[in-house]
Amino acid sequence: MQEINKNERIQYLDILRGFALCGILFVNMPSFLGDRPNAMMGDVDQAIRLVFDLFIQTKFYTLFSVLFGAGFYLFIQRLQQKGLPKTIFARRLGILLVIGLLHLCIWQGDILHTYALTGFILLLFIKTKPITKLLFAAAFQIYALLLYLLIFFGARQLGDTPVVELDKTLQSFVASRDLPGFLSHHATVQLPEALMNSGVIWPEILSLFLIGAYLMERFSAAPPTNRFLWWTLGISLLLTLPSFAGIIQAHADVPDGSINLFYVWLSGRTLAITYACAVALLVRAGRMQWFAGLGRMALTNYLMHTVVFTVFVFFSGQHGTTPLWQGLLLVFLLLIAQGVASNRYLQSHPQGPMEKLWRKGTYGKKNR
Repeated sequence: MQEINKNERIQYLDILRGFALCGILFVNMPSFLGDRPNAMMGDVDQAIRLVFDLFIQTKFYTLFSVLFGAGFYLFIQRLQQKGLPKTIFARRLGILLVIGLLHLCIWQGDILHTYALTGFILLLFIKTKPITKLLFAAAFQIYALLLYLLIFFGARQLGDTPVVELDKTLQSFVASRDLPGFLSHHATVQLPEALMNSGVIWPEILSLFLIGAYLMERFSAAPPTNRFLWWTLGISLLLTLPSFAGIIQAHADVPDGSINLFYVWLSGRTLAITYACAVALLVRAGRMQWFAGLGRMALTNYLMHTVVFTVFVFFSGQHGTTPLWQGLLLVFLLLIAQGVASNRYLQSHPQGPMEKLWRKGTYGKKNR
């Protein structure tokens, strides 16, 4: 067995988090620019949307959620080693919730509040055995599968229709550069809707948290061999192929309908595994170190995505009309800038600005 030491395992998590953060920005970019029906897109943007659905959409929030669960396990372990109360993690979640709610007042796609609220439920699993975590994770994944199957068969039975609509209210605020109205709309309309959505998706998110905690506990003592990673990569990729076929067919019929939504979600379960294994193999080969800085400053970089794109949208005065290919250019520029800045910043600082604030709020004045 080719084992890796503790520091290398933590480095893998940082790199995978940085890699996932890049995918998250690609996923969020169309929302930042203003979601619009596929029929409003040009040919190039429709091709981009297909590539996103095949390789990006749902894959990276899956990775990020599993990483949150892994981080939960490591955090609780550190608290136990230092003899600190586990309520510190609850305080950490409370701070994350506040950050997420404030973030929701700028952009409706925030995931931090969902993580925080679901994290409080995760606390119930601190003392459970690994097999218990895995069984509950499987049960919650089945819940999510049944929910998506209900949507899928409903669309098959009643007819598939687009589920994406242009938000003309936000478009109006951006066109008139009415920032107070923009923020007020998010706080009074988008925020309550996001909280209601969290009430629906939390079991799926919790299942991914539990999977992450299980894997961290399972492989901390005995990391997977390269052979195991290659086999898992290959099998998960093969299992993704039927979903790929479904996505391609859906894009030929109703590209932004419920049937496509189902296949995109399903592909996220398997392709995320492929990506995680590929990154692990590359890290063991000494590659992808550049992503570690992005991962160590994930919270700072994630929030900065919203700031940069909100400024861009208001500067352009366009919401729901900027082509996706133009958004892609900004994504690449932003990620390159963040990667360089993060790695340089961490040469003289132990953590990013928001990470420092989060840590200080978690532990108080005492240095832990």
